[in-house]
Parts: sequence; structure tokens; C-alpha cells
Amino acid sequence: MLEIALPILITVLIWWFSTGAILYIDGLPRRTQRWSFGVATLLLLAALAVIWHTAGETSTAGAYAAFIAVVVVWGWNELAFLTGTIVGARREPCPPGATGWLRFRLATAAIIDHEIAIALSGIAVVLLTYDAPNQVALWTFAVLWVMRLSAKINIFLGAPNIPEAFLPAHLSYLATYFRRRPMNALLPVSVTAATIVLVLMVVRAAEPATTPFQALALLLPASMLALAILEHWLMFLPIPSTLLWKWGLVSHQRQAIDPAGRDGARLHSWEAPMLGAVDPGALKGVLDQVAIGQFGQVISVSGTSRSEDGWIRFLVENGRTELRPVAAHRFQPAFVTAVGRDFDAVKLGKALAACAA
Repeated sequence: MLEIALPILITVLIWWFSTGAILYIDGLPRRTQRWSFGVATLLLLAALAVIWHTAGETSTAGAYAAFIAVVVVWGWNELAFLTGTIVGARREPCPPGATGWLRFRLATAAIIDHEIAIALSGIAVVLLTYDAPNQVALWTFAVLWVMRLSAKINIFLGAPNIPEAFLPAHLSYLATYFRRRPMNALLPVSVTAATIVLVLMVVRAAEPATTPFQALALLLPASMLALAILEHWLMFLPIPSTLLWKWGLVSHQRQAIDPAGRDGARLHSWEAPMLGAVDPGALKGVLDQVAIGQFGQVISVSGTSRSEDGWIRFLVENGRTELRPVAAHRFQPAFVTAVGRDFDAVKLGKALAACAA
């Protein structure tokens, strides 16, 4: 039983921690991200060396080492994307009214460089493990690649629960390529096919003739596949996936200090995700409090959020508040940005969070 439970537990912990760590690093001030990506690149090179070194090993340690190393390779690609280092040539919102093949081409142009980077990483893993007995790294990378591509296509086709809060502000334009709808035709196919593969892998790992290494080599990528299937379901179930990595999103609620203002006080910029559907009336009340200075000297507040009736954009500027509905294809990620001097960002954040219906 331990031989089955341990790889599952380790996979879940690595999946949960690595995702949260990448989200946290990405939420740090932009000036730190060059250093973060530099360190990640050094880890990438070390991980590729580990994959090459363990390719000929058929031990338990070799399987776990290859698995962790390929997760590092995948993490480098994720960090490259979320920091905006490797994304795509198009860094603009989807034009209103773009549909069909045009929308697909524009969406592809927005992320194509990242897809190429993933493909090159996959080729590197293939070359390092070619004709070797330890294929854990290759199988795990294949699972991550295929399921991530499936998730991207499902989000493009439409899903009701898209975690746009994971997008940093500098990639907010990507949310305009998402579509919200109750279901799409690809999801049942994606989940069913992945589940069949998962069952076949588990059955093969449980066969008496399977060696301990072979079983482990199947259970590690199978566990990652099960988590990828869960991620697919979370796009369509009314469960906020952001709760799993709330600790990683803490850094997104940051205060970046800009140069001093004309009055000598430092100008602060604060941003945070708007989690959940908000009550427009409650939100209007908080914005009115901002306008009269209840949270300190706030110069402006702007953002976009979901409500039960659709998406709304809100603004506080020059003592005036504004809420208005926005079309689904034009919304930005559910984020709020406040700019001001000597204001209580923690109190403001709690007040806005309390507006969730």
C-alpha cells in the first residue's frame, strides 16, 4: 500500500507547492523577476543534467529524481510565461467582434513563443532519455504538455470557471481571449480520454509481473495525470481553484512604491485579485467610502469583477464612483488596482473581499 500511496502523496505535494511558489514569485515586484528567472534558468540546466544522469537508472531514487527534475523543467516554462519573458508576439487584447478563425489566429499569436519553448523543452527531454530504461521524465512531460494544451483549448472554447486571478497584471490582456460558457464539446472528450489513459496506467502498474521500478515509473506520471484531470473539472465546477493557492497569491496583493509625488509623500500602487462574484450594491458602498477618504488618500481605484448578472467595471476618480456592465468578450481579469498616498491597503482589500456575494 505504501508503494502506491507514497508516489501519489509526493506528486500532490510537488504539484501544490510548485504551483504556489511560481504564483508567489510572479507576484513579486517586477524588478525582482529578472533575478528570479535567472535562478530558474540555472535550476533548469541542473534539472536537464539530472534527467540525463538518471536516464539509465532503474532505481526508486532514479525515478523520483527524474520526476522532480522534469517538474523543474516544466516550472521554468511556466515562470517564463507568467513573468512575460516568453509569451507571444501579440501583446494586445482581442479586438471586439473577433470570432472564429480570426480569434484563434490572434490567440495563437499571443502565446506562440511560449508554445515553441515548451516544444523545445520536450525535444530536449526526448533526446536526453532516448532509448533509455528510465522514461519517467518523458512520460511526465508528455502528460503535462498534452493536458496543458487541452486546458488552453478548453478555456479558448469556453468554460464557466476560468481562474483569471492567476494572470498577473502585465498579462491581463490574455483574458480577452477567454470565453465564458456553461460547457464546450471538447471537455467530455478531453476528460474521458485522459481518464481512460489513467486507468490503463494504474492497471498496468498493479499487475503482478510489473517490477517496483516499472510501477513507480507509471504511478508518478499517472498521479500527475489525475491532478490534470482535476484541473479540467475545476474549470467547470463552482469551486474556486484560487483557494488551493491562496498563499501563493499573497504576493499579488503587493504595494509597489513609485517616485515621490508633488507633495513629497510617496505614491503607492496596490493591486489584488477580485475573488468570487461581488454584490454590486456592496461594492458601490465600498467605492463611496474610498471617494470620501475612509481608507486614506486614495487617488484612484479601478478594476473589473464578476457579479451574478455578469461582468462589471468600476472606477473611483476625482471623488466620483462609477460602476458599469461590460461585455464578456471585453472584460479584463478580476483585479483591482488602487493608487494613492498613505492609504490602508489591507483595510481596503478586506472591504473589497467582503463584497463577494
